[in-house]
Amino acid sequence: MKDLKTIKLICEENSKISSKVVDEFLLYYAAERNNLEHEMDQRLASYKHITCKFQKEWINRLKAQYIAHKVFKKDGLIKSYLSHTALKELDIKERNWLKFQAKQPWRFSFSLIKNRPAESFFIMQDVFSDQEFLLYSPGVTNTLEDQSVILWLNLIAYNGKCWQSYGPIGTYKSFEPDDIFYFATELKPDIEDEQALLANMEYNPIPYMMLLSGANAPLIYNKEDQLVNVMAEYELDEINTKSLTKSFKTEYNKGVYRLSLKRWSGPPHFSQAYFDENKKIILLSSMTDRGFKALAEGLNDYGLNFSADPFLRVNLSMISAASNILKRKIRLVEYEDLFTKETSQPDQENLDKINSFLRLVMPDINAGRKPELILRLHVILLNILWGSLMKWIIVRKIDKIGFSYLNRRNIDLI
Repeated sequence: MKDLKTIKLICEENSKISSKVVDEFLLYYAAERNNLEHEMDQRLASYKHITCKFQKEWINRLKAQYIAHKVFKKDGLIKSYLSHTALKELDIKERNWLKFQAKQPWRFSFSLIKNRPAESFFIMQDVFSDQEFLLYSPGVTNTLEDQSVILWLNLIAYNGKCWQSYGPIGTYKSFEPDDIFYFATELKPDIEDEQALLANMEYNPIPYMMLLSGANAPLIYNKEDQLVNVMAEYELDEINTKSLTKSFKTEYNKGVYRLSLKRWSGPPHFSQAYFDENKKIILLSSMTDRGFKALAEGLNDYGLNFSADPFLRVNLSMISAASNILKRKIRLVEYEDLFTKETSQPDQENLDKINSFLRLVMPDINAGRKPELILRLHVILLNILWGSLMKWIIVRKIDKIGFSYLNRRNIDLI
């Protein structure tokens, strides 16, 4: 067992050096010498529709984090700075600290808490590299006092004994690892694996920083079922739709069959398959894990062989966040429009009911608390509008409750 008391003293000393060397000197030096603030402003310009909702203080902290990453990342600017005369203003201890950091690249990490061995110490697991590491972070400790967090995003640096985080901490209440991978592929479609994702984040972390805008969006449940987009696609030459009529409702339009699994095709599951006879593919889709499993098993009863494990699983909050950040409508099931009848939007009375409900829970959500009312969100939604309009409410209202209230507690300064 590591001597965490001694390591804590090392962390505190490391923070003091970092505060002077990085915050008071190097950030300004790098910003001026390499025009990094202007560079970040240019990259942020694409996301002004997101950053306009951030507090100015947090924009400045994100800029500091971005510059620090540019300096200390692998093959970062620090190596070219070590011989500059400006660094002679630092004492020998501070210069040695910089030399050590130049050999230990800082990096961003999406991670889960595996264990908590002591106050402000956490065993973290990077969800994309699977690496476990010891993190010292008072910011994480403060956050956990009043928030339930699924996934964390930290810029981490090694001090010789453990890792510490620098700058704003991403605290996601409904984003899971698959959600982040999905966002990366929407951002850059040629990303095919975790290594490509990490390389993309290393090159330009700003889009991933923008996920802070959806950090407080909650998981949404209907009783025991988490509402989530679950999908898989398979090549299939043909399918005998007539033989499926006992278990499936069959519809056809423009070369596409929709197969709706009876007793599972309504809310909350929406378990349906789409067979495209021209492309020779079948798409399995559901909005719950149980619904997807039932759909796969239902098709397998007729001689097919589909896995109950989906190819894609993404939370509704990520669909909303990705749509907002990337400024485009995301449509997971391209065939839905073929079978969707024109439906009028809910009347004003029903919208007033929804908005009244949101006004009740918004103060708690924005403050990072989990109100008991949110646990009954599915009941109210189902009572207001049933059937396919449930999707209408979820998709259009999730972004209203998803904006994260950022505060000083969610930050570490090494």
